[in-house]
Amino acid sequence: MNKIKKVLVLFLAILISIIIVLSVIFINWEHIFGDTRPIANVKAMYQLEFKDKDIAETTDVDNNIMYVVPKGHLDTYIEMMKKKGYTLTEKDDKHHTLLLKKRNNFTEISYKSLTSRYTIISSPFLKEV
Repeated sequence: MNKIKKVLVLFLAILISIIIVLSVIFINWEHIFGDTRPIANVKAMYQLEFKDKDIAETTDVDNNIMYVVPKGHLDTYIEMMKKKGYTLTEKDDKHHTLLLKKRNNFTEISYKSLTSRYTIISSPFLKEV
């Protein structure tokens, strides 16, 4: 009977600890993960690492399209945009922005480091169906 009480106390202690940790993560979700979706980002990283894709699509919490590329490989995104008719006008490494032009319209696209190995590009374009 004494052994059952010890196991029960251990189980309750682990359960309470898990609830506390999950509560802290839930309360600080935006501070920890920002406005990105961690599971969607992991799927994008999986596509880059194991499916040998050059660029992977993901979304943020507002369902805006974002692209994940390996760090330093923004050329992949620029080539994709060239196929859609855009040309790179300016690349500002200091402010982490790309300026693209299509006809007379200029579009500024920002990018930032996702992890030490990946860059996430915020795309203002809607998903083409």
